[in-house]
Amino acid sequence: EEFDNYLIKTKIPGIRGAPWCTDFKTWKIDKVFGPAVSEPEGELPAEPPYLYVAKIEVSDLDAMVSFLGTDAGKEFVKSWSVYIDPTAIFTMGHEI
Repeated sequence: EEFDNYLIKTKIPGIRGAPWCTDFKTWKIDKVFGPAVSEPEGELPAEPPYLYVAKIEVSDLDAMVSFLGTDAGKEFVKSWSVYIDPTAIFTMGHEI
């Protein structure tokens, strides 16, 4: 819960509330169910390979790219340091 509060207060505000950000949702992953592809490479992870997944919808991609070039944008990218294709693994989670 402490990390959830930290995440909401420090990681999300850099983008959430920006005029070009139409939606920003964050989910905490609880369980890995199975691969989303018929022939996965390697073994299915016993634990989720990530704790949080963020879905960001933007109305102006150029504005978002400009933001990512700022100091605040660089800090945001660093805070979400690992990018994994969420379609590669079926998971169960809850929105925070």
